[in-house]
Amino acid sequence: MFRNLRAIEIAEGALLADIAVAFQFLVIILPVGGGFFTMLNIIVFTVLVLRQGLYVGALSIATAIFLLCILVGPHGAASLFTDGLAGGFLGLAMKYRLPHLLIVLLGALAASIYLFGLTIGVAWLTGVPFATYIRGIHRAYNLVLPIVALVAQRLGLGAFWQHNLYPLVTSLSQWIFTYWLVTFYVLLLLVCIPAILVLYAADNSFVRMLGYNVRPLLEGKVGHWVHRARHRVVTLILKRKARVRRWNKA
Repeated sequence: MFRNLRAIEIAEGALLADIAVAFQFLVIILPVGGGFFTMLNIIVFTVLVLRQGLYVGALSIATAIFLLCILVGPHGAASLFTDGLAGGFLGLAMKYRLPHLLIVLLGALAASIYLFGLTIGVAWLTGVPFATYIRGIHRAYNLVLPIVALVAQRLGLGAFWQHNLYPLVTSLSQWIFTYWLVTFYVLLLLVCIPAILVLYAADNSFVRMLGYNVRPLLEGKVGHWVHRARHRVVTLILKRKARVRRWNKA
């Protein structure tokens, strides 16, 4: 498992760790636009795993977190660790050219388990029991239900609500409040599936733009349109930077 690193592995790992720390620093200090630099961090770790493998990527993540904790404190370490996990997973999956559907499903399962464990861990560390949140949701449910009944009655659907929808909503809510841990995990999983799909599409597109031979997610006309839009955005950014440099020299 442990081995001596080559000079190129040390150099690239250290360089990309520094870049990840710089991006995470921008995520912390900028009031808006942090999601863009988070995406860039994921791409950084994806590229590192594609080039040098998972072992160098893991060491680079640990180095980046250590540097971030020294510079700005530990409050951004969890976010950077999450970016590293996402980038490492996508880099490993694209390196071995796994099917797209398998990548999305495995990513959603891993992300939902990670978020579920993180939420439970934070609740345990803060000492706030989940029953407090459940009671709050239950009170909100008891407040909303009469309002829904009133609206249904005003719309002339009072009998339909009382005899058809209300028993179904009541039984479903009882099951949800009884098995709230299962419900919470299922909701996380449903949220993670489209999130991982979007993340994988963006990561795959940028990695291919950098010249890495990975399986394209978007092919045909859709892929061509996305490639043109991405090329125009990059060209616009480069032109704007060149214009700013000319103004500064002038």
